[in-house]
Amino acid sequence: MLDFYQKRKLRTIANSRITQAGLVVVFGFLAWQAFERYTVTATMGDRRSTVEQTAATLEARKDALEAEVRYLQDERGIEAEMRRQFDVALPGEEVVVILEEELPPEILPLATTTEKRRWWQWW
Repeated sequence: MLDFYQKRKLRTIANSRITQAGLVVVFGFLAWQAFERYTVTATMGDRRSTVEQTAATLEARKDALEAEVRYLQDERGIEAEMRRQFDVALPGEEVVVILEEELPPEILPLATTTEKRRWWQWW
């Protein structure tokens, strides 16, 4: 009989309003914490994609700069850059300037119409 009374006492405690309210509070707290973790995970996913895009952009810029450095380390690249920036030439070189013939602008006469416009057609 002692076992029966112990089971009844446990059922009474488990079915009491205080115990159920406590369980609701604990469940609510756990649900809130799970939602917080979900939002943090979503935010970190967004940040990760942004950082990956930035890393890809920086990697492309690094490759471009390395190619430019390789070009400027070559004798031909140095000469081309000096010619471009300082407008220098080797002794004996001449400059050829090609000009296109400019045509005079074509002047068109104003369009004349023989049709008379009424006063309401001006708007």
